[in-house]
Amino acid sequence: MFFLTYVMAQDAGGVRVILPDFDLHASAAAVVEVPDRLQEAIAQRYESHIPKSSRFEDLQADERFRDGWWLWLNIDVDALGRRRRKRKTVRAALHPIRSSK
Repeated sequence: MFFLTYVMAQDAGGVRVILPDFDLHASAAAVVEVPDRLQEAIAQRYESHIPKSSRFEDLQADERFRDGWWLWLNIDVDALGRRRRKRKTVRAALHPIRSSK
């Protein structure tokens, strides 16, 4: 699924990336690493439903997104729909039901 991704240069080198629809950010040494860094961030930190992709028109006026550029990236979100949290269960001890007769 394609998502808008905001990229800006960092003073120390590399790039900072924001994935607004997921409310996630990541850093990469080069633009070519951006898809991998975003996939890692989603896999490690995102635990909500798969968001709908934003429209550029809705984000371009946002003050957070200045002095950078936008990428339209295909992000693999198929695993998010299949990921299930493992629930820790404790087996209760069996107790006979006593009749009040």
